[in-house]
Amino acid sequence: MIKITDEMKDRVSKAFEEKKYCVWVTTSDEGYPDVSFRGSTFIYDDEHIAFWDRSLGQSTTNLEKNPNVCMLYYDGPARVGWRFYGKASVYKEGEMRQNILKRTIKAEIDKDPERKGYGVLVRVDKIRGYSGFTVLQER
Repeated sequence: MIKITDEMKDRVSKAFEEKKYCVWVTTSDEGYPDVSFRGSTFIYDDEHIAFWDRSLGQSTTNLEKNPNVCMLYYDGPARVGWRFYGKASVYKEGEMRQNILKRTIKAEIDKDPERKGYGVLVRVDKIRGYSGFTVLQER
């Protein structure tokens, strides 16, 4: 069972303002990884993480072809972090896209004034610490 903890929710929600990064990894059809920072990352609910994808670059292409993703949150000075593994769904239109857009921090939405980006919702299937092999939660 997955239930994102209150500490995880709090830290990820403050990541952008505190300059703690949410780093996402996607993979192409051919198996090549791509890494990107997503300042718009937030905890959507107890089982999902979301972000606004305004880059429309390689990671966007990867998400559309291979939904398997991993997000690393790390606070170096505090030595606290997690790896979240899951499956992404891309929302180019509709209610879910609007819900993600509304909840995305202003600093990130302002970088997409024409709102050309997409909402991305990730169902978390596994959570590990930032180092080691210990699985903290899994479906």
